[in-house]
Amino acid sequence: MTKFDDLIDRIKLAGRHTAESWLGSVAPGADADAQESRVCAMTGCLSSIIVAPLLAAPVLLTTFAWPYAVSGALAAAALPVAAAGLLAATGSERLAGRAALGGVAVALVLLATLSGGMASPFMLLLALLPLEASIRSTQLSGLVAGLVAAALAGLAIMVLDLGGNASAVPAGAQAAATMASVFYALARGLAFILQGPAPVVVPAVPAVKVAPERSRSDGDNVLDRLPGLLTLHDARGNVVRVAGADQAEFASKLGDVTGTGFINRIHVADRIAFLDAVDSLRRGESRSHVELRFDCPGETSQFVHVAVALAAERNEDGGFTGILAQTRDITAEVADHFHASAVVEQAESANASKTRFLAAVSHELRTPLNAIIGFSDILARELFGKLGDERQREYVGLIHQSGQHLLSLVNTMLDMSKIEAGRYEVFVEAFPIGEVIDSCDAMLRLEASNRGVTLTRRLARGVGEVVADRGAVHQMLINLVGNAIKFTEPGGVVNVDAAIRDGRLQLIVSDTGIGIAADKLACIGEPFVQAQNELGRHYEGTGLGLSLVKGLVDLHGGAFSIESTEGEGTVVTIELPADGSGANRQSANSAEDPATVFPPHLPKATPMPAGRLVRIDEKTRNEDYAETARIA
Repeated sequence: MTKFDDLIDRIKLAGRHTAESWLGSVAPGADADAQESRVCAMTGCLSSIIVAPLLAAPVLLTTFAWPYAVSGALAAAALPVAAAGLLAATGSERLAGRAALGGVAVALVLLATLSGGMASPFMLLLALLPLEASIRSTQLSGLVAGLVAAALAGLAIMVLDLGGNASAVPAGAQAAATMASVFYALARGLAFILQGPAPVVVPAVPAVKVAPERSRSDGDNVLDRLPGLLTLHDARGNVVRVAGADQAEFASKLGDVTGTGFINRIHVADRIAFLDAVDSLRRGESRSHVELRFDCPGETSQFVHVAVALAAERNEDGGFTGILAQTRDITAEVADHFHASAVVEQAESANASKTRFLAAVSHELRTPLNAIIGFSDILARELFGKLGDERQREYVGLIHQSGQHLLSLVNTMLDMSKIEAGRYEVFVEAFPIGEVIDSCDAMLRLEASNRGVTLTRRLARGVGEVVADRGAVHQMLINLVGNAIKFTEPGGVVNVDAAIRDGRLQLIVSDTGIGIAADKLACIGEPFVQAQNELGRHYEGTGLGLSLVKGLVDLHGGAFSIESTEGEGTVVTIELPADGSGANRQSANSAEDPATVFPPHLPKATPMPAGRLVRIDEKTRNEDYAETARIA
């Protein structure tokens, strides 16, 4: 197919779409052939609105002054507008055609009178009236109407000329009349091209021979057993044959889809998508697929959602001859999709609400907890007087210990809410990893000793400074080692290994504890999820420890893995870039590809370069990580 043919096809599709929008959708059960004839007539009227003034303007400018030429061009544009309006209002092609013929005859009378009367070169154009009328009507009555109009117009010109109302023949009138004839020939040839070939006559599909034991009635066709609605379209898009197992169901909802009924039922907003799919077949594609909505007046639902698979029909020379379309009703699938989207949106909203709730509660609890811890510490130190009873000292100590325990829990929940909301940011600095491991060992050794657990550590040769958030790494180790101690029976061993391999820091915390069941291992690390969820569980904690560790590892651009065998022990491995290059990678990604987030987050600070070392005062964090392992 040449580019010119492609352009012609696009013009025809655009003209039909515009004409159908002027005429409106055909009522179910209406004559499809009559509607097609009206669409063709409307297409001609709409095309003439553009073509007529373009042809009339140069002809009139050759003969008359430009004000008269512009007026004549506007009159030439007004005639098809009036005819199109009359056709849209009445639906009568005969009435619109007679009105257009009379208007052109009056215009030729005025043109001939102003250019010499009976001597005007434009008198020859009167012969075009019966010619154009017979072409448009294709009936003898059209030819007769054209001859009558030409005769009446000639008689009117003669009367005006004899009455002395005709002007002299202007200069250039003969050239203008010749130009008008040439333009008419070109316009008529273009109209024949746009009209295209006659509708393709599709031969009947021959009966398929089957085995005698599987034979069916002669009227039963294999196409009628295929699911959905099958429609065979000619080169102009008109439906020439309907089949399919669901054709009765579609007919009850949509009415007659033969002729132009198929495209007329497509919702106006989806017609462009359908025309684009058809156009791709005209350009050489063999298959196309599009999802549409059919208008469904009178039914419970306004639309019928369908998926249409299109296949091009071509002749032996590869020329486009039609389309085979299979239409399936996907209304139920679309409803399920909307329902799933609504459920996902509700889940995301509930999760965001939970995060905001945890953040708000954590902030509100920290103020009274600080007061409880502070005042209980003052009482324990007896700064304002001695306590009179040993039980008072014991109770004050319990209040202080419980306050510290609850504050650690609140800090953990606050950190989790920050991570989930994307508002937690790590600050990298260079520090010896051995010091952090020694600090963790010193803090938890007493607890391990009280539980009868041996706590060991091993540092590979060459492990020195790493670049990371020191407080975050310390918190990760506290949580992992504390969990290992808590779930290890007396006599067990908890070990911490540290090494740097291929530029990545590896921290491995292993124990010989109770282990984790295989069916629960995949859920470990999610917030509030524990290995023991029964009401009678023997271990305290909220299930936030490993979830917090995973969040902090991800903020460093690292990796988290866990291996466990029930009754034998657990091994948790975390890997972090030793040079801090992966810190706050979520912030970097969001800067490159911003996304709309609701509820909106506060803007984050610019991530620090990997090589820049930042010293952070640990006291400014206001978060006590020392007891986190006790409540995780």
